[in-house]
Amino acid sequence: MPGRRRFTANAYDRLLSLPCSGWAWEFKRRDPALQFAHRCAGAVIARAAKRADGSTIYRLTQRCHVAEQFGLHFIPDPALSAFDAAPFWLPEAMSARFDAAVDAQVSGINGATRLNWADLPGEKFFLVAPGRRDKLVIRARSYMAQIALDGDGALIPQSARFSLQLGADRLAAESLRHLEEFARACRGLATHRKPPRGASPEKLRDALMALDGALAGLSRRQTAEAIFGADRVKDDWENGINSYKQRTKRLVDKGLALMTSGYRRLL
Repeated sequence: MPGRRRFTANAYDRLLSLPCSGWAWEFKRRDPALQFAHRCAGAVIARAAKRADGSTIYRLTQRCHVAEQFGLHFIPDPALSAFDAAPFWLPEAMSARFDAAVDAQVSGINGATRLNWADLPGEKFFLVAPGRRDKLVIRARSYMAQIALDGDGALIPQSARFSLQLGADRLAAESLRHLEEFARACRGLATHRKPPRGASPEKLRDALMALDGALAGLSRRQTAEAIFGADRVKDDWENGINSYKQRTKRLVDKGLALMTSGYRRLL
């Protein structure tokens, strides 16, 4: 949790640009069980190396069973925010509530053109793990994509999960001539799918603040003052029409639920 002086809604506002997958990591990285598992999983480390093209490649020499309990290939440092970490989620951890499932055509089928990952905007992170397809995570402002790759780097449509509603056939056309359009869509424009119920960025921010307050041992009222403002809470704590006391309790419960298992609903 941020220091007490930074425990305000404004301090969390930068998170509002996160896709649902980023929110999932923000909630899960606060889980004491994940933090303990990260310390215990030291024997299975994803070795990272920077590539000449600026991308990062992670290599696992064996499966990390501790991480798989949480739906991850390996456990990134929980101290890293969603803006700095690149979590690789297991395909089986991803529920039916993807932000979008891309229906792509593999190069060479029905005349489709290869989707070249190097042309996509954003930071690139690769994972090579035993017994699994290679993975590519692309992280940019307001979106994150996790894509499974075959041996020669072509897109595997069944495993492509994007945090936006976008037809990959449009991307593949004309060798990605419309990258600018793609970048605009990644920033939240032209999306056609609503987030899961109760998972708007503002509601997730409030739940995350409530969770941080609970984990830091703050009282419900202190937490409510940080989220809603001290003046509002003072005038309407016990029996006011805004029910800040009950709203804060529900937010704490929601934050705890998202931290333990509900984060998977965001994947």
